[in-house]
Amino acid sequence: MKATGRCSQPLIYGLLSWPLAMLGIPLYLYLPTYYHQLGLELAVVGSMLLLARISDIFTDPLVGWLCDLGGRRGSYALMLLGWFLLLVGLWQLLLPSHASAGHLLLWAMWVYLAWTLIMIPYQALSAQVSHLAHIKTHYTATREGFAVIGVLTVLVLPFLLDDSQDYQQLFSVLYPLVAVSLTFTLALMLWRLRLIEQPPAQCTHALISLATMQLIWHDRSSRTLLPAYFLNSLANALPATLFLLFVEHFLQLNAYMGLLLLGFFLSGILALPLWVLLAKRIGKYSAWCVSMLTASVSFIWVFSLDAGSLWGFALICLFSGLSVAADVALPASIQADIAQDLSQKHGSISGLLFAVWGVLTKLALALAVGLAFPILGWLGWEQHSELSLQGLLWLYAGAPVVLKLIALFWLRHARTSH
Repeated sequence: MKATGRCSQPLIYGLLSWPLAMLGIPLYLYLPTYYHQLGLELAVVGSMLLLARISDIFTDPLVGWLCDLGGRRGSYALMLLGWFLLLVGLWQLLLPSHASAGHLLLWAMWVYLAWTLIMIPYQALSAQVSHLAHIKTHYTATREGFAVIGVLTVLVLPFLLDDSQDYQQLFSVLYPLVAVSLTFTLALMLWRLRLIEQPPAQCTHALISLATMQLIWHDRSSRTLLPAYFLNSLANALPATLFLLFVEHFLQLNAYMGLLLLGFFLSGILALPLWVLLAKRIGKYSAWCVSMLTASVSFIWVFSLDAGSLWGFALICLFSGLSVAADVALPASIQADIAQDLSQKHGSISGLLFAVWGVLTKLALALAVGLAFPILGWLGWEQHSELSLQGLLWLYAGAPVVLKLIALFWLRHARTSH
C-alpha cells in the first residue's frame, strides 16, 4: 500500500496541470480573435491584452513573496484564493454579456492574477516533494505531461463541436469543463499530496531587492540556468506566437491547423517518458541540451518548405514535438533543485525564485509579440509583400534556431567554466 501511495503522488501533484493548461491556447491564441468578432478593433484588443500582461509581470514577485512568507498553509490559501478568482474571472472574460475595451482589460488582468495565485505556489511545491533530484523530475514531468494533455483536450474540442470558428460555443463548453476539473484536482492535491518537512517560514527577503537578485545571480547553478532558460523561452515563444500566421499565410494550410497542432503535442506527450529516462542516465542538463538540439535540427528543415507542403511540415511538427514537453519539464525540475538548495541555505525563497522564473517566461512571451509583429508590419505585412513572408519564415524558424544554439553555447560555457 505504501509503495502504491508513493507511485500515486506524482499523479496527484500533476493532475492539477490538466485544467490549468486547457486555458493556455484559448487565452493566448483564441481570445484576440474572439473579442474582434464581438466588435472590438484588433488594435484595441492587442493593446488591452498587452497592458494586462504587463500588470501580470509585476504581480508575480508579490505572489512569490507572499508564498514564501506564508509557508505551506499560506501557499495553499493563495491557491484557494486563485481558484475562486479564476472561476469568477473566466466567466466574465470568456462569456461576456457585453464586449468593451474596459471589460476586456479588467477581466484579463483579473484572470492573469488568479492564474498567478495558483501557478507560483503550485510550481514551488515541486521543490518540496523530495530531497532526491530524480524524484523531482518525475513530479515535474508528470505535471508537464498533464499540461500537454490539457492542450490536446482544447484542440480536440472544436472537432467534437463541428465548428472550429465558433469561439463562443467552444468557451461555453470549456468553462464548465475547467471549473469542475480544476475544483476536483485542486481539492485532491491539497488533501492527499505528501510533502517533505519544511523549516519554519523565515522569508526575510524583500520582494525584488538588489540583495535578493545578487543572491540569485551569485548562486552558480542559478547563474547557469537563468540566461539559457530565458533564451530558450524566447525561442519557443516566437513560433508559438507566429504559428497561426505561418500555417495560414506561408504554407496556406489553414484547414489542417488543428491536426498539425494535435500531432505536435501528441508527439510530445508520447516522448516524455523517454526524456525522463534519458535525464536519469545522462543528467538533466545534458538531456535538456539534447532536447534543444533536436528542436533546432527539426526547425532547420522549415526552410525547405513551400506553400502546400503538408506532409513535410507534418513531419517537422512530429519531430519538433518530441522536445516540447521535455523543453519545459527538464528545466522546471532543475529549477526545483535550485529552489530547494537555496531555501535550505537562505530560508524560504522558493516562491520568489519561481516568481522570477515566471517573469522571465512572461517577458519572453511579451518580447515575442512585441518584436515579431512590428517587424512584420515594417516589412509590409499589410501590403502582403513577399519580403514580409520571408520575414515571417525567419522569425518563425530562423530566430528560434539561433536562440537555442546560443542557449546551448551558454550552458556549455557556464558549466565548464565552474
